[in-house]
Formats: sequence, C-alpha cells, structure tokens
Amino acid sequence: MTDLDQRLRRLPVPRRTFLQGTTLVGFSAFLAACGTGSSPKPSEGAITGPLNFANWPAYIDLTEDETSSPTLTDFEAKYGIKVNYQEEIEANEDFYATIAPQLGSGLDTGWDIIVLTDYMAARVVRAGWIEEIDAANVPTALANVRDELKGLDWDPDMKYHFPWQSGATGVGYNVKSTGRDLTKVEDLFDPAFKGKVTLLSGYADTFSLVGLMLKAKGTISNEPAKMTLEDAQKVYDYLKPFVDSGHIRAFTGNEYLQDFGSGDTWAAMVWSGDLASSGGEDDRFAFPEEGSIIWTDNMLIPKGAKNKRTAEAMMDFVYDVKNAARLAAWIYYISPVKGVADEIAKTDPELAANELLFPSAATAANMFPQPALEDAEDIKWSELSANLEGA
Repeated sequence: MTDLDQRLRRLPVPRRTFLQGTTLVGFSAFLAACGTGSSPKPSEGAITGPLNFANWPAYIDLTEDETSSPTLTDFEAKYGIKVNYQEEIEANEDFYATIAPQLGSGLDTGWDIIVLTDYMAARVVRAGWIEEIDAANVPTALANVRDELKGLDWDPDMKYHFPWQSGATGVGYNVKSTGRDLTKVEDLFDPAFKGKVTLLSGYADTFSLVGLMLKAKGTISNEPAKMTLEDAQKVYDYLKPFVDSGHIRAFTGNEYLQDFGSGDTWAAMVWSGDLASSGGEDDRFAFPEEGSIIWTDNMLIPKGAKNKRTAEAMMDFVYDVKNAARLAAWIYYISPVKGVADEIAKTDPELAANELLFPSAATAANMFPQPALEDAEDIKWSELSANLEGA
C-alpha cells in the first residue's frame, strides 16, 4: 500500500445522502433488470459475465419509458451475457473509500469497470491498482479516441484507461428560485441564496472553479492546473466563512440532482450535462464568465476483476461511432469518440450544434483543466478539502 493511500484512507470520509431513487422515471426497474449475479474467474480471452459496471447517475442512454438502456441491451445481445450496471458513484472520494481497502489488500472489488475522473484515475493507476488493457481487444477504441485525449502524464499510451465522457464544471441554478439568470461563479455567493447553495466535494472542482473566480478578482494569479498549495489555501480562506455561516448548505456529488428536484438547492456547482438530461423545466446550466473546468471521466478495470476480457469488449463497444453518438445524444456530455458530431448531425443538426455536447471555440478557450498533482500535493489538498467540508 502506498503512502498516499495510507494517508488518504485516514482522512474522514464525508457522510453523504445518496440518491434513494433517481430523477429518471423507471430507472430503478432498469437497474434491477440488469442482474446482480457473480461468476468465477474466466479463462484468458473468454467473454463471460455478468459484467459489473459502476458508473455515475444520469450517465447512460435509456429507452423512452426509461426502463432499459439500448446500449447495454445491444451489448448483452451481442455477447450473450448480462450487464450489472449500477449508479454507484456519487463522488470520486466516496467511491474511492469503498474500493481502496480491497485494492490495497490485493482483493477483487467486485467491479469489472469503474469510471473515475482524471485526478482520481491517476491516483489509482499510480498505485498499481488497475489492470493493463490488452490493445488487441480494443481496436475500435484505439482508432476512434479523440487525439486531444491521448498522451496524459499518468497514462500516456492508454494502457490503463479509456475516456467515458468529458464535461465541464460550471454553475447550475433553478431560475424560478433565484429569480434571475446566473452567469458567474461569484453569483453562488449572493446573500439572497444563503442556505440554498451546494458546492462539489473534493478539491478538484470546487477549488479549481473558485480559483478561477479569485484569479478574475486578482487574489491569485494561477490557472487551476498551475495552482499552488498557497493558492488552495486562499480558496479555503475565502470559502470558510460561507461554510461557517451556513450559506453553503452542503458539499455534494451527483446528489445535487435530487436537491434541485426537492427545492433544497437553488444554485450549485454542477457538471454540465446533468441538468440538461435529468433536471427540471426551470433548471439551467451556465458556463461561468470567469471560466469553467474541463475534465474527463475514465473507464478503468480494477486489479483482480473477474471479467477483464468482457470489460475490454465493453470499452471497444462504446467507441463504435453509432453507439457513442447514441450515448452522447441522451446524456449531453462531450463524447471522447471521433466522428460523433457528424453522426448526430445526420438526424439532428440542432443537437450537433449544442454547446454542452460540442463546445464552441470561444467556450473551449475559456475551459481549464483540473490541477494535476503529485502524490504529496494530492494529500495536502485532500486534507484541506476534507477540513473545509467538515468531514
């Protein structure tokens, strides 16, 4: 077990109110239909199941009655296996806490595919907890992954991951509740919204987006990817009074979807596709004037996964352009697959021009990546974030 893992596992884990249902009607029935069986370790190269797939809420395509996923149904039909697809990931840190004990002890997590954001994916890859992908089993993915997603420091040759979707972190709000449109990160701190604002758990999004706001105000000088621990401390110092006063009601993961639905939250830091795909009629997403945070959620195969070959088959399957276009058209995130815009434009030119799926050059120019921290800095930022959240 690495020193990073030991330190992070000692950090208090925030208590979360996970979604008891979903904003998508009928989705609980869909999950139940996916099955929950287990299987023995397959022989090398065998396509066996069930494929145990942990993902985030509102991150898969659905039929009109929202009781099944065409993508998963087609995969099951092609390979003759079941997919146990679960909306198990609400926040990177919380999910990490559920798998770190097994991975650190060399045990199977029970998952064949997990989906983690860049910084967390880098953490588990550096720890040696991820299976190496057999390139011969993912020819479609290797051919179709967008060029700008290649060459990352933590996995330059894509031996351990393939992107699931990319997206932006910005400002979400219910226009009926706020009474006006929000255009800035600074709008989240309007006194009129006290007790009705949530930020995102962990440092990667919240510290980055508030960092952009403080950069615009001249308090710090660095963009998120180059922020120092001193910059992070300034973000902490800015946010702490808003936490102590109750202006910020919670730090969440995807639970904000339920919070918007109940009216408990009026404004929040959110991920770009969620409110478009799963929010209410009056819910909005804004790319803030100060800038937004660009990130990618990545498919990985945990060490000891029972169905590694099947996981590779799924990775390759969702990189087929038609399959990728179907996913993007439903979930409203930025596809990692070349040719998706052209495929969508064949039937829906308006959707092919949607900023959430295909950001314009101007929007893209005001997007900034999350901090890419080495282990020692990751620990310090994580401790600072946990202290702020009162975890």
